[in-house]
Amino acid sequence: MTQVNLERIRILRQQIIAETKHGFADWNLVQQLLDDLMINHQQYKQFAIKENLGLYQ
Repeated sequence: MTQVNLERIRILRQQIIAETKHGFADWNLVQQLLDDLMINHQQYKQFAIKENLGLYQ
């Protein structure tokens, strides 16, 4: 799960940067990407806390 979430977070971040860097963004798409990013981050954070990973202690 950790690798899957981290990879998805990286991809979403790249998509958000690509979509917003030119100034003519599809803001509905950007909002969906941000929502997905937050969901994946929250899932990773919960996993990290459960697995006692140092990042969230």
